[in-house]
Amino acid sequence: MPQKKHSRPSAAALFAFTNALQPVKRAWVQAATLMLADFGLPTSLTTALILVSRQGGKGIMQAELAEEVGVNPGGMVRILDQAESVGLLIRRDSSEDRRVKTVHVLPKGRELASRMEEAIAELRATLLGDLPAEDIEGATRLLRSFESRISEHLQRKRADR
Repeated sequence: MPQKKHSRPSAAALFAFTNALQPVKRAWVQAATLMLADFGLPTSLTTALILVSRQGGKGIMQAELAEEVGVNPGGMVRILDQAESVGLLIRRDSSEDRRVKTVHVLPKGRELASRMEEAIAELRATLLGDLPAEDIEGATRLLRSFESRISEHLQRKRADR
């Protein structure tokens, strides 16, 4: 079957797409934060707990977690101190490098993260559930493709320096 030829997007369409990314992200984060506020944890701790829980049993490097949460390493130490004090997360020495700490979810944290994930799934269903599956799948492909192209572009630019 021949491939469908696509028209090239206009500069205005490209501008509108890239300009929509930040406001959409900001609105999603606000909605998710509001949904998760009922769990009574600070936003950064909630984010860390969910991210670590998604790693399963393998954990995540503390520095990588700090980057994903969007805090500096010192801020991550305070978040993890708080999480450990209430039995949600634990830090362990890496088996490959003793200088590196990995963060793992504890049973209490896994159960809480599961309830948080359910709340977020409900929010996704409320906001997106009535849209056509093809639209969601197409938007996801577009965003992942854009992310990949940005990464490749950045790698090329760094290599040129």
